[in-house]
Amino acid sequence: MIEMINLEKLDKICSAYGISSFEQEIGNILEEEYKALNLPCERDGLGSVIASKCTNHSGPKMMVAAHMDEVGFMVKSIDDHGFIKVQTIGSWWSHMVLGQWYTIVTRDKREYHALMGSMATHGLPAETRNKTVSIEDVYLDLGVGSKQEALDLGIQVGDMVAPLAHFEVMNNQKYISCKAFDDRIGNYIMIEAAKRLEKEEHTPLYLANTVQEEPGLRGARTAVETVYPDIAFAIDTTLAGDTPMNHNICSLGKGVVLSMIDSNSIAPRGLVRYVESICKKNDIEHQYAIFNMGGTDSGNIHKAFEGVVNMTLSIPIRYMHTNHSIIHADDVEACIRLICELAKDMNEKVYGEILEY
Repeated sequence: MIEMINLEKLDKICSAYGISSFEQEIGNILEEEYKALNLPCERDGLGSVIASKCTNHSGPKMMVAAHMDEVGFMVKSIDDHGFIKVQTIGSWWSHMVLGQWYTIVTRDKREYHALMGSMATHGLPAETRNKTVSIEDVYLDLGVGSKQEALDLGIQVGDMVAPLAHFEVMNNQKYISCKAFDDRIGNYIMIEAAKRLEKEEHTPLYLANTVQEEPGLRGARTAVETVYPDIAFAIDTTLAGDTPMNHNICSLGKGVVLSMIDSNSIAPRGLVRYVESICKKNDIEHQYAIFNMGGTDSGNIHKAFEGVVNMTLSIPIRYMHTNHSIIHADDVEACIRLICELAKDMNEKVYGEILEY
């Protein structure tokens, strides 16, 4: 089995249901983890969970952020036959949702599994087979016969719909599959970094587990205003290009990704050079992403106040925003080590050199 990954903890964190604005369960789990490490914890007005360590020490305030929310749906309507129309929360490709299992979570926390319905494949005309279904046309099949049956289950408009959890250690045991690695793997990394730093002295460190990243980086805006950091890192996932259908410069198993640019942020050169130096000094395997698309919490963090020195550290992921993504344990380990070394190395002199680069 994998020694460097706490599989039970990772499963618990990733399998919790929590789409944007429904992050209470995962927030409670993470808060318990931080409190078990005797770290003070607070929640901002939107519900982001912020833990802190060594806050009375000298040095720049460092914030590390990872979002708690996952992509999913919300119950939009229930028709007379009990079929459920849904509203997307986060970005989905309809091709990937048909025929997949989802969990509806009611307001009183009851859970029901439902299948995303699709047209029967037999007899479809060629023009229909060769294009994807509009995401507005997808629906959930509860396996009931009427609207009243669905209502009797306690299902209501506005209820959360999340991918059905399935955690799997794969044939090479460093490859792991589950839903919500975007970005629960970031939350896991911060918990593990806090654990390894438990007896260490370092610059003031704030671990912000943010809400509502998928619909617009909303939790990052309030979290950064709560912490008011000098320097910040967003931990998120990035597209792996190592499959027959995806091709880019990122691969599973080649280390933490230093993200240089995305659709709403560009990493400062001085910070990139500094992070590179920490990786090289500590033999931390790393790679790069230069994708002018997507976005992370960095998009709102770096624009706060007078500007925050900030960049994104990423975990390469296959099949992002689907029910079953895949990550590699070595990349996770590299990111945990990097966060720890950054916290221990950071001081006013280092911070000043980053700004002057």
